[in-house]
Amino acid sequence: MPKIAWARKLYNAYNNVKKGDTVYDKNNNIIGTADGYFARCTATSPGAVCLKNDTELIWVSGDVEKKCDKSWIFQGKY
Repeated sequence: MPKIAWARKLYNAYNNVKKGDTVYDKNNNIIGTADGYFARCTATSPGAVCLKNDTELIWVSGDVEKKCDKSWIFQGKY
């Protein structure tokens, strides 16, 4: 049986992460939960999502991969 390599489907965080969604890093550590604040897309930026965790607010911008219902894996650096 031949091995099949499936491409990952990546989404823009600004367009797909909704309020209350949990975002993880590549190592399955929780970055935070989307609190409903977003920075709009521009000609030079893909937009950003504000994530809230226990100690701080973190703005992430870039690609995310769907993990399961209401959770995402962030593909960039934050």
